[in-house]
Amino acid sequence: MLLKPFKLLTKVGQEKNTPLGSIGSVLWGFDMLLEVLEKTREKYNIEKPEKLHKKPDKKNQNPPPPQKPPSHLATCIDHAHGLFSKYYKLTDRTEAYIVAMVLDPRQKYTYFEEHWDAVHLPGVYKKTQTMYKEFCIDNDVAASSSTVDSQQKQSHKRKVEEDYFDILGYRFGKEDVRDELERYLTASKVTLSSPEANWCFDIIA
Repeated sequence: MLLKPFKLLTKVGQEKNTPLGSIGSVLWGFDMLLEVLEKTREKYNIEKPEKLHKKPDKKNQNPPPPQKPPSHLATCIDHAHGLFSKYYKLTDRTEAYIVAMVLDPRQKYTYFEEHWDAVHLPGVYKKTQTMYKEFCIDNDVAASSSTVDSQQKQSHKRKVEEDYFDILGYRFGKEDVRDELERYLTASKVTLSSPEANWCFDIIA
């Protein structure tokens, strides 16, 4: 049973041309497997390495009783947990893993808010905003000056007219000015009708 989720997620992660074999599956995949390892540690009473090497009591200087050496299974589980924790921390070096999950309209920030400790959430929000601003700047630089000038002239003309009579405000109500990322995050999540639809969901499409 211990290896079953590892086999499943390994196969899923290696599938080509599927939504799950992508960078957006890395963090929740790590979360699931680390949870499996942590529950297994509790089941077999596997203590963390620092607990196996307790210092003598300062009051009476008596050494702690000798610890029973861990079983081969316990050693393997502890080693696997250490490796997973090490590589999980490395994902923090880039915004890409978090942003890929946030850009799944079925998740957005909800996954992190439900599964991660609150202390990590400011970092999640910051990484998303940082990458969004980076790509917004790139797009602005790529825009041609002639197009921008033309848009500015049209915008100014409309502004003068709207000062007299706000046509759009009359039709649609006062505009709530927000950037694209904020509009996306505040919109409702996409909810699909069945597990099959979720397995086949194509985020790019």
